[in-house]
Amino acid sequence: MVAVLVWAWALLPAAASVAQPWTLQRAIQQAFAANPDARLAQHRIEAAQAELQQANSAFWPHLQLQSSYTRTDNPMLVFGSILNQRAFSPSLNFNDVPDVDDMNVRGVLMQPLYAGGRISAGRQAAKANTAAARADAQAVRNNLAFEVARTFHTVLKTRQFIQAAEAGVRSFETNLDIARRRVAAGTALKTDVLDMEVRLAQAREDLVRARNANALSERALRTILGIPATDDGPFTVADSAPEVSAPSGNDFSTRPELRALSEKERAAQAAVRQARAGYRPGVSAFGRLDYDYGWRTEGDGKSYTAGLMAQWDIWDGKLTRGRVREARANVDAVREQERKLRLGIELEVEQARLQLEDATQRLAVTKAAVAEARESAQLTRARFAQGLMLSTQLIDADTALIAARVRRAQAEADKAIAIAALRKALGLPQLTTMQ
Repeated sequence: MVAVLVWAWALLPAAASVAQPWTLQRAIQQAFAANPDARLAQHRIEAAQAELQQANSAFWPHLQLQSSYTRTDNPMLVFGSILNQRAFSPSLNFNDVPDVDDMNVRGVLMQPLYAGGRISAGRQAAKANTAAARADAQAVRNNLAFEVARTFHTVLKTRQFIQAAEAGVRSFETNLDIARRRVAAGTALKTDVLDMEVRLAQAREDLVRARNANALSERALRTILGIPATDDGPFTVADSAPEVSAPSGNDFSTRPELRALSEKERAAQAAVRQARAGYRPGVSAFGRLDYDYGWRTEGDGKSYTAGLMAQWDIWDGKLTRGRVREARANVDAVREQERKLRLGIELEVEQARLQLEDATQRLAVTKAAVAEARESAQLTRARFAQGLMLSTQLIDADTALIAARVRRAQAEADKAIAIAALRKALGLPQLTTMQ
């Protein structure tokens, strides 16, 4: 018995952690870690960092090891191999050379000294692309946080729909009981009971729809959080979300998409400089160490070669000109993308402001409407019980109350979602605690 109690006590923390409800903050953090879009953005950052590493490698010397084995009776190659092996003999007949073999081991060192700015421009482009990838990842997180907030508030909204539908079912069950008592007392017609039964069935159907909507919204939230459908573990969403104030002003300069395009423009300008380097010469230093050995001559020898090499494309069939034109066009394209993005963000901010104003006004109206509809339904039910109201009037009063509750829940969710959309449009975090 003691062992069982100890085992159960040890499992309590694990069970509590599994059943821990998903708050909005926890859900956003989970989406950042497990959503496929967030992971793809991280992989793009890693790819950009690898590109920067490749660009930096151009500044370092390149060391290469080569090895080969040959056998030939070509007079020129035979003579060269014999000299490299330090095995020349005066008795060698140049008109009747023997076949010789040669094993060559070579180390080659290349160091670029001047490339017309091509290498430094490539490095600058890679740095800008890396910064752009980081900004793109931040944009993905910004969008993900908004989607999580919107879906989270949708879950809360559908819960209120369920509560309104359940209250409607209870109200019509009460009304049906009153109608039956009145029919039994002879103060109401049987049609009143039938009307109540029909409306109760509709209320129960509305409740089924509300529960299905809640299940779908929770399923959507699980998908955003990167939780697979095969994970059948408990999934509980918190009953409330932190209240977040609507930001003032319309400054969207912190939007990560703008930073990403700014870095992409820098990368495109660096690509122009990289293309222009084709008009300039290139200078490299090189060095080579050779070791040759021949089994036929039993000779071996070492040698070295060092020098400078300059290259200049005098005519390349307008290849460099085409590359420069392409790079300049890419710069102009990025600038137009930035202009388009700014126009889109301005519209996004304005839409969020208007939606917030609309939801705020509707919320103020629906709060009063719920109170009035509740009082009207209570009075109508009391008068119906006394035989002073028709069943249709009571049905209308309860239906109006249910509709008012639904509109209020919709307005509350719309206001919260509008605030989230505005914060997303301005590039602000969804929760102030996550800044």
